[in-house]
Amino acid sequence: MIGIDRKTGRRITGFDQLASRIVQVMTTPKVGRAKRPNFGSDVRQYMGANMSDSMLIRLQSAAIAAFYEPVNGLTDFVPSRCVAKRLTDGLALYFEGKWNGQTIKFEVPLDVSPSKSTA
Repeated sequence: MIGIDRKTGRRITGFDQLASRIVQVMTTPKVGRAKRPNFGSDVRQYMGANMSDSMLIRLQSAAIAAFYEPVNGLTDFVPSRCVAKRLTDGLALYFEGKWNGQTIKFEVPLDVSPSKSTA
Protein backbone atom coordinates (compact mmCIF):
# COMPACT_ATOMS: atom_id res chain seq x y z
CA MET A 1 0.00 0.00 0.00
CA ILE A 2 1.21 3.52 -0.79
CA GLY A 3 0.39 6.53 1.36
CA ILE A 4 1.31 10.14 2.04
CA ASP A 5 3.19 11.26 5.14
CA ARG A 6 0.91 13.59 7.11
CA LYS A 7 3.78 15.89 8.10
CA THR A 8 5.98 16.05 5.00
CA GLY A 9 3.57 15.19 2.17
CA ARG A 10 6.04 12.65 0.80
CA ARG A 11 5.13 9.19 -0.42
CA ILE A 12 5.50 6.41 2.13
CA THR A 13 5.23 2.63 1.81
CA GLY A 14 5.68 -0.49 3.90
CA PHE A 15 5.91 -0.23 7.67
CA ASP A 16 6.01 3.61 7.62
CA GLN A 17 2.68 3.62 5.83
CA LEU A 18 1.18 1.15 8.33
CA ALA A 19 2.38 3.25 11.28
CA SER A 20 0.90 6.38 9.67
CA ARG A 21 -2.49 4.69 9.24
CA ILE A 22 -2.47 3.51 12.86
CA VAL A 23 -1.62 6.99 14.19
CA GLN A 24 -4.42 8.45 12.07
CA VAL A 25 -6.98 5.98 13.43
CA MET A 26 -5.88 6.32 17.07
CA THR A 27 -5.94 10.13 16.98
CA THR A 28 -9.24 10.50 15.09
CA PRO A 29 -12.34 10.36 17.29
CA LYS A 30 -15.34 8.42 16.00
CA VAL A 31 -17.82 10.78 14.30
CA GLY A 32 -14.84 13.06 13.66
CA ARG A 33 -15.37 12.81 9.90
CA ALA A 34 -18.62 13.85 8.27
CA LYS A 35 -18.55 11.37 5.38
CA ARG A 36 -17.02 8.51 7.39
CA PRO A 37 -18.56 8.82 10.87
CA ASN A 38 -17.49 5.33 11.98
CA PHE A 39 -13.81 5.92 11.12
CA GLY A 40 -11.45 6.35 14.07
CA SER A 41 -11.35 5.07 17.61
CA ASP A 42 -12.58 5.82 21.11
CA VAL A 43 -9.01 6.42 22.31
CA ARG A 44 -9.35 10.21 22.37
CA GLN A 45 -12.33 10.14 24.75
CA TYR A 46 -10.04 8.80 27.48
CA MET A 47 -7.25 11.33 26.93
CA GLY A 48 -8.75 14.05 29.13
CA ALA A 49 -9.42 11.73 32.05
CA ASN A 50 -7.23 11.10 35.07
CA MET A 51 -4.83 8.41 33.89
CA SER A 52 -5.48 5.83 36.56
CA ASP A 53 -4.58 2.21 35.89
CA SER A 54 -8.22 1.35 35.16
CA MET A 55 -8.43 4.21 32.66
CA LEU A 56 -5.31 2.94 30.89
CA ILE A 57 -6.95 -0.49 30.57
CA ARG A 58 -10.03 1.09 28.96
CA LEU A 59 -7.79 3.04 26.59
CA GLN A 60 -5.92 -0.16 25.62
CA SER A 61 -9.26 -1.87 24.96
CA ALA A 62 -10.42 1.01 22.73
CA ALA A 63 -7.14 0.88 20.80
CA ILE A 64 -7.39 -2.88 20.18
CA ALA A 65 -11.06 -2.57 19.15
CA ALA A 66 -10.12 -0.04 16.43
CA PHE A 67 -8.15 -2.74 14.58
CA TYR A 68 -11.29 -4.86 14.21
CA GLU A 69 -13.39 -2.11 12.60
CA PRO A 70 -13.19 -2.70 8.82
CA VAL A 71 -13.86 1.00 8.08
CA ASN A 72 -10.47 1.85 9.67
CA GLY A 73 -8.55 -0.18 7.09
CA LEU A 74 -6.24 -1.81 9.63
CA THR A 75 -7.25 -5.43 9.11
CA ASP A 76 -3.80 -6.27 7.67
CA PHE A 77 -2.33 -5.91 11.19
CA VAL A 78 -3.41 -8.41 13.85
CA PRO A 79 -2.56 -7.08 17.32
CA SER A 80 -1.49 -9.50 20.02
CA ARG A 81 -0.58 -6.92 22.67
CA CYS A 82 -1.28 -3.28 23.47
CA VAL A 83 0.22 -1.42 26.42
CA ALA A 84 -0.57 2.21 27.25
CA LYS A 85 2.33 4.05 28.86
CA ARG A 86 2.22 7.40 30.63
CA LEU A 87 4.60 10.07 29.34
CA THR A 88 5.32 13.57 30.62
CA ASP A 89 3.32 15.14 27.77
CA GLY A 90 0.72 12.48 27.01
CA LEU A 91 0.62 8.77 26.36
CA ALA A 92 2.14 6.20 24.09
CA LEU A 93 0.54 3.01 22.87
CA TYR A 94 2.95 0.11 22.44
CA PHE A 95 1.73 -2.53 19.98
CA GLU A 96 2.89 -6.03 19.11
CA GLY A 97 1.33 -8.15 16.41
CA LYS A 98 1.50 -9.77 13.00
CA TRP A 99 1.76 -7.81 9.77
CA ASN A 100 2.60 -9.35 6.40
CA GLY A 101 3.52 -12.61 8.13
CA GLN A 102 6.05 -10.95 10.43
CA THR A 103 5.91 -10.16 14.13
CA ILE A 104 6.42 -6.44 14.63
CA LYS A 105 6.63 -4.16 17.67
CA PHE A 106 6.21 -0.38 17.63
CA GLU A 107 5.01 2.59 19.66
CA VAL A 108 2.44 5.25 18.76
CA PRO A 109 2.79 8.54 20.69
CA LEU A 110 -0.42 10.35 21.64
CA ASP A 111 0.80 13.86 22.42
CA VAL A 112 -1.68 15.97 24.36
CA SER A 113 0.47 19.06 24.80
CA PRO A 114 -0.56 22.18 22.88
CA SER A 115 1.24 22.68 19.60
CA LYS A 116 4.06 25.18 19.75
CA SER A 117 4.14 28.03 17.29
CA THR A 118 7.28 29.82 16.26
CA ALA A 119 7.09 33.55 15.79
